[in-house]
Amino acid sequence: MPTTDILLIIFIAIAALALLAQWIVLASLASRFSKLSEKVEPLVPQVAQTTAVLAPLLRDVHAMVTETRPKLEMISANVAEVSALARDQLRRADAFAGEFAQRLELQMVRVDDALGSALASVDQIASTVRDTVLRPVNDVNALVQGVRTGMDFFFRRRSSPPTRPAYQDDEMFI
Repeated sequence: MPTTDILLIIFIAIAALALLAQWIVLASLASRFSKLSEKVEPLVPQVAQTTAVLAPLLRDVHAMVTETRPKLEMISANVAEVSALARDQLRRADAFAGEFAQRLELQMVRVDDALGSALASVDQIASTVRDTVLRPVNDVNALVQGVRTGMDFFFRRRSSPPTRPAYQDDEMFI
């Protein structure tokens, strides 16, 4: 026998075995489906009854959704508009606060400059008053004190207790 005939017989045998395996699998599936249908068949009336009850409920839900859809769309549009307005107002408030802060800072700088120059003027006035009024007064007071001490010494011939001029204490304080 030629080899091609042997190979042909082998392939036919393999094909027959494959068909037999398929038949066994299909027979097994058929028996399982029949067992499954026997288990499911008592549930069919319950499912039919449940679907009969659900049909009106589904119609009511559909009607409610149909009725509320335009209202929900309007609410959604209103919420979007309100959020856009709020965003614009926040931007305006932020711009106002920034501008207000800049103006306030500028005014604070101006007030600081004005106070600085006022304090410098007051300090200059105080120095001028001290130099032009108080020093001569203190000097005159010291001169009078010296003359008085000299007169006491000259007329009494004794020494008086030493006194310190008043302006020395003032200078040490200032």
